[in-house]
Amino acid sequence: MYYLNRSLSSGKLFLLFLFCNVGAFAQKTDSLKKTEPLHATANIQVTNNGVSLFPNLMLGKPAAIINLTVGKKHIFFEPELRWRLNGEPWSYIFWLRYRPKRTEHFSWHVGAHPSYVVRPSQVTINGNLENRWVANRFFAAEFVPVWHHSAKFSVGLHILGSKGLDKNYGVQKSSYVSLQPRFPNIEISKNYYLGFFPQVFYLTLDDKKGTYYSQMLSFNRKKTPVYVSTIFTRKLKSTIAGDNVVWNVGLNYRL
Repeated sequence: MYYLNRSLSSGKLFLLFLFCNVGAFAQKTDSLKKTEPLHATANIQVTNNGVSLFPNLMLGKPAAIINLTVGKKHIFFEPELRWRLNGEPWSYIFWLRYRPKRTEHFSWHVGAHPSYVVRPSQVTINGNLENRWVANRFFAAEFVPVWHHSAKFSVGLHILGSKGLDKNYGVQKSSYVSLQPRFPNIEISKNYYLGFFPQVFYLTLDDKKGTYYSQMLSFNRKKTPVYVSTIFTRKLKSTIAGDNVVWNVGLNYRL
């Protein structure tokens, strides 16, 4: 009986020791979870011409664009909200992206979004023709692998597919494949640098298709949140309706 009682006592002590350590580990894990930082950034742009890589989504008027990023660890919510400068709606894109930890020379991410492109239209309501804002709905998914040579050069492949959610109205299916060299930090002086992001992409909108060249150029001052950017896109060969050359200039504020 003595040995049995001693064994029970030892077992109780072991269980108590195990419970305390598990509790301490759980508290440590909870503490780590609580201290995991939330990453949040934003970019606000005012531009003379609301452009898009998809010609059917072009605004062609002055616009304001807000890009937000909020996330923790590898999951990020990245909405892109666009308005005409008079406050009228243009488009709203709600990206959810997964970004695993990058290696020295390689990174990738996947993403998906619902989006809404809003335009004025004439619709019949109770037999009367009226002007209303009508939203085209889309769902898209992307895959973007990137090879990093250095902090000053990388090259990525952007693959995106989109499905129209409004049957018999608007584009029903589109795809976008782009080769994207990236030069994010081209020093031009001690305090100023350029960001240069060219790309050649292939685009399909239902049964139409085309090849385009586009570039984004930004002029930046170090440690300053305000910068100027410009986008230039040229149609190389395409059956998709739209201007042969599209460009804009934007004033940006980075948060």
